[in-house]
Amino acid sequence: FVVSRAEPDHLLIENVAVSPAAQGMGIGSLLLAKAEQDAQDSGIEILRLYTNEVMVENIEYYTHRGYRETHRATQDDYHRVFFEKLPKVE
Repeated sequence: FVVSRAEPDHLLIENVAVSPAAQGMGIGSLLLAKAEQDAQDSGIEILRLYTNEVMVENIEYYTHRGYRETHRATQDDYHRVFFEKLPKVE
């Protein structure tokens, strides 16, 4: 599943989860693509998300899919890495 929330200037992807049995099948990429399409359909150009900094595989995963790290911060006692994806310039 993917959970997202429209904010005034961006779409926040709050959670992306794939069952362990289904991981590695491209479902996570499809879920991100769905959130990105929802944002585009709503006229939202910027997507943001975050992950825990100990989840290094997530950091690589999001970077590989065009998200760039914007900053790191502690939030609710979690050390988080924040990402942003801007619209493609054509």
